[in-house]
Amino acid sequence: MTTHSHALEAVIDRVADLLHLRIGLRPDKTLRGRLRRAVREEAARHGKDPMAYFDRLVVDAASLQGLMDRVTVQETGFFRHPEQFDVLVREVLPNVPRPVRIWSAGCANGQEAYTLAMLLEEQGIDGTVVATDLSTAALRRTATARYHGREVSGLSPGRLERHFTRVGDGWEAGKAIRSRVSTLHHNLLDPLPPEVLSCQVVFCRNVLIYLAPEQVRLFLDRIAASLAPTTTLVVGAAETLWQVSDRFRAIRVGDTFIYRQRIAGVSPSARRPSVDLGGRRPAAPTATPRPRPANAVRTRTPPVPPREPTRPVTRADRPQAAPEPAEPADQLEAAGQHAIAAGDYQAAVVVFRKWVYHEPHSPVARLHLGLALEAAGDESSAKRAFASARRALVDAGPDHTPAGLDGYAAAEILKLLDSRT
Repeated sequence: MTTHSHALEAVIDRVADLLHLRIGLRPDKTLRGRLRRAVREEAARHGKDPMAYFDRLVVDAASLQGLMDRVTVQETGFFRHPEQFDVLVREVLPNVPRPVRIWSAGCANGQEAYTLAMLLEEQGIDGTVVATDLSTAALRRTATARYHGREVSGLSPGRLERHFTRVGDGWEAGKAIRSRVSTLHHNLLDPLPPEVLSCQVVFCRNVLIYLAPEQVRLFLDRIAASLAPTTTLVVGAAETLWQVSDRFRAIRVGDTFIYRQRIAGVSPSARRPSVDLGGRRPAAPTATPRPRPANAVRTRTPPVPPREPTRPVTRADRPQAAPEPAEPADQLEAAGQHAIAAGDYQAAVVVFRKWVYHEPHSPVARLHLGLALEAAGDESSAKRAFASARRALVDAGPDHTPAGLDGYAAAEILKLLDSRT
């Protein structure tokens, strides 16, 4: 590597530290290439060499904002992961007092915020959406509410005609839904702005995955401390909260999860989430578990079936060998999530290993196994599970959408796996 390359990489290290401090950006090797390009382009735009550009970043808020606008990921779409919006309309909004206020945290270019506004409009619900983002460029686009043809691909022809107007070669959101959306510049590391404190629903999807775990935990603590206990939190399909915070419980609704604050005064090991197991409910514990060390992992002993009367076994009595029927993947996933929410990580590992056994080529099963192993403290096994999940994704091809994480391309899941290996 040349001296110039060494100097550039040293600057990138310092910029990465700065962004980690200011916006909580995870020091992730998968983001380094994007950061390197952004630093080169911004330094050239300011007419400075990388080191001089870094010196400017430290003292000039406008230069730092320009870099953040370029580094932050603004990939989104209308009605992305429609199952989450279905649950919002069917299960959440009917129980929210009017007027409804929804926070779209990390709104990117605004498609999520206007999706929420469309649902409020279509349901005839009095409500508004507060759209916040770190990127001022993204907020300008959200306020403009104009989108190119490829950016409205998630809209049905009926919704496009009802809520948008053709402007040149693109589309502009109509007045009815624009009036429901307000924009606000906000860094998730900062205290919650007054404008969101009355929100009953928070959408923060595909944002936390880019933050360092300690910053995710602090953000969740601020939500739990500042918003009502009944607030519904929705995160990305590839994001889970149990490995960074115990302030929220996962509630399975149909094909997705929502999060609510845990009940105060109840220990995590005694809590049980509301989990849909295809009509089955997990059995209640028969005894109160004994206290255990903080670093210990509780194990679950299966009940012993009653012994039937014995009699001599004949050859005809012996059953023919047959494969054990596989449990549906969604039941195994729900059972594993239930164990995780209860703090029983070892039980979750057992369930997810069973899922991997029945579906050895499922990258999602291996991803869940890795997360459970990580929570149980088995870092080396977790890394192996993440590596095998990555191989399964690569083998499936770049256009593969993993079952169980509908809407996510393989490249997006690879970012998560790369951050764990």
